[in-house]
Amino acid sequence: MTKPPLTGLRVIETATGISGPYAGRMLASLGAQVIKVEPSGGDPARKQQVDDLELLPNELSPLFIHLNAAKLNIASSEVDPAWADVVLSSDVLDDLTDTPWHPDVLATHDTRLVTTTAWGADAEHPGTIADELLVQTASGFLGFNGDDDSPPLRLPGWQSQYVAGGLAAAMVQLIRRLPVNHIDVSWLGALLTATELCYGDALHCQRVRDRVGPHPPTAFPSGAIKCKDGHFAPGSIRPVDWEMQCLFYGIPEWVDDPELRDRLKRQEHISKIWEKISPWYLARGKREIFELALSSPWAGGMVMTPLDALSDEHLEARGYLGEVLTPQGKAVAPVRPFKAPGLPITPQAVSEMGADQLDVTDSPRSLELRSFSDMRLLEMTISWAGPYVGNILAPLGIEVIKIESLSPFDGFRTQRPYDHGMRPGQEHLVEDNRFYEAGGLFNAVNKGKKDCVINIASEEGRNAFLKLVENSDGLVANFSAHVLPQLGLDFETLKQVNPKFVVVRMPAFGVDGPYSDAVGYGSIIEAMGGIAHRQGYEHEEARVSNIYFPDPTAGVHAANAFLAGVYSADQSGSGMEIDLSQHEAMWQHSGEAIVLASTQKRNIGRLGNREPGGTLSTFAATRDNWVAITAPRALTGVIEALIEGSAGKTSEELVSAVKLAGGNAQVCLDPWSAPLKQPLSSLLDVVDHPVTGPMRHVGSPFTLDGKRPVPKAHAPLFDQDTDEVLSRVGHLSVDEIAELRRAGHIGGELPPPASLGFIYD
Repeated sequence: MTKPPLTGLRVIETATGISGPYAGRMLASLGAQVIKVEPSGGDPARKQQVDDLELLPNELSPLFIHLNAAKLNIASSEVDPAWADVVLSSDVLDDLTDTPWHPDVLATHDTRLVTTTAWGADAEHPGTIADELLVQTASGFLGFNGDDDSPPLRLPGWQSQYVAGGLAAAMVQLIRRLPVNHIDVSWLGALLTATELCYGDALHCQRVRDRVGPHPPTAFPSGAIKCKDGHFAPGSIRPVDWEMQCLFYGIPEWVDDPELRDRLKRQEHISKIWEKISPWYLARGKREIFELALSSPWAGGMVMTPLDALSDEHLEARGYLGEVLTPQGKAVAPVRPFKAPGLPITPQAVSEMGADQLDVTDSPRSLELRSFSDMRLLEMTISWAGPYVGNILAPLGIEVIKIESLSPFDGFRTQRPYDHGMRPGQEHLVEDNRFYEAGGLFNAVNKGKKDCVINIASEEGRNAFLKLVENSDGLVANFSAHVLPQLGLDFETLKQVNPKFVVVRMPAFGVDGPYSDAVGYGSIIEAMGGIAHRQGYEHEEARVSNIYFPDPTAGVHAANAFLAGVYSADQSGSGMEIDLSQHEAMWQHSGEAIVLASTQKRNIGRLGNREPGGTLSTFAATRDNWVAITAPRALTGVIEALIEGSAGKTSEELVSAVKLAGGNAQVCLDPWSAPLKQPLSSLLDVVDHPVTGPMRHVGSPFTLDGKRPVPKAHAPLFDQDTDEVLSRVGHLSVDEIAELRRAGHIGGELPPPASLGFIYD
């Protein structure tokens, strides 16, 4: 590759804050020419604190450095909207009226608009950086996040804005393939897609999910466990995880103890386990424990700090971090969202406001892009990180084909029935194979996809799969680094079949590097990816959540990788293989912490539920619910007085009082009550399913010219579309398909649930 994949894409970024600039940052790092146009007072992110330590008078915020490298910064008077393919904005539509940036005006130049706003492009205001606590609260997932008898607990940093920014970057790449002029990505809608598993029990099983605290009991040992020099997050989901831990802890007799081997029974013996393992952890450093995990099948991760990241051998070997030139000197920051052979690093510099000039002698715009509805994506994925890609793209019109097999099949087909029981009235489904079609999590993240069951381990099955490759645009696979090569599906083989084919591989720690063979669950990626270090109440030192947030984070970046690869293939005629590390994708959402560590030689400070800088932010308890409150610091006394009397008020009464005083507030509902009320009720879709009946699902985070796309169909039944897909896409004859099925190379039936231990009593 001699040019970055998005070479030739022209973007004007009028957006300020985090979400829009993060979209622009991703696009610029992939080769798009991004022109930043700041308002007269400058982007507020320039002076945004990232923790409790104030910036010096002329100091540039680490956040701004992370978000705005590799862009040109040009005065608004020198920018012609007609120059751009897409304009990236953070304004609501009312604020764009009578401006050159309104979508109707841009359409006269054949220029499209992508906006990313807190509550949607039709809201009264676009939102500010300090609205993060309010958006997270409005999403509903905070209602079960945290400890009993304590306030709800937010995700650290600005996670809703980062997710929205990543999705906005994907829409910038996509909008010219769609018959629309304007796409909006709301922070709230984006965060809902990134916390969708929190709604599995509520929307599908109609069961309350309890708060589980810092050490979830259903997969204990869990959470961030204190060790000699920090914290370590053990993985305890698979039987082998427990076996290896017992050997390392020096208690091999527990390996086959029937009360301890079963992770659901194990939770009844947590105090006994704590007594044994706590001294073991406290006697060892986190790197020492991680080396044990790397040398074995045990999945585990050390809680990495930003200072750890600067000297980490794996991130260094993969070239994830690099130098950024700023007006104040050099800083270290993430310089690319993924790897690809020969992918060049774009020049990394942050410009002064209005300091650059645009070369107006550039050639005219000449993008040649196919319609999105003509594209086809193969998904060889399980669980959530990989399926997230097709889940957000399928409603927009692409054909997504999920490749499954009999062994292993996607374990999400058995969730939540395994952990928390099935929907009332449907428990009997466990008695037959309809059980595999009732999994709430599978049905949530696979809507609108085709299902094609192929045994790729056989030569005949592999050849059938290659027929699909021949007539598709790309493949997303979230298996370990060695799986595709072992199946004979290395990139060179796939490229021989289809020279324009794009492959996105997304192992936990990437395809190469010292950690590439390590297994990584969501909790482990949180630990290794900079989130756990910042997460938790202020009295804590580290914490791992129970929402598997790194999965959708990786999915957002994988969607961008696929679209960038297809854009490049359309321009160059050549496909590419992309190495997307879920570990690095998670660090993208804490890039400001890495910049801070490089420039100030310290780790970012812990804030708990607070927003940094000039905004007061907290939770207050009322008679019926917690309420999130934000207000200017000048109103501290007034807000504190309202909080002192909040126990006698309803949540709605407190919200009204805070707003009347000049602040803002949001009732903290939970995943069971929030879907019944605005703003969430309008962000859900009802999808009819042949086994479960009509079910509610989290909807698309996008609006296209004001309309939100809806799923094209329910999640597919196992083996639902195998013959049709192989005929229509693979061009196999009826006789060929019948012979493949007879010989067991395609299709089949999953084993009875009882044979796998799923029994309804």
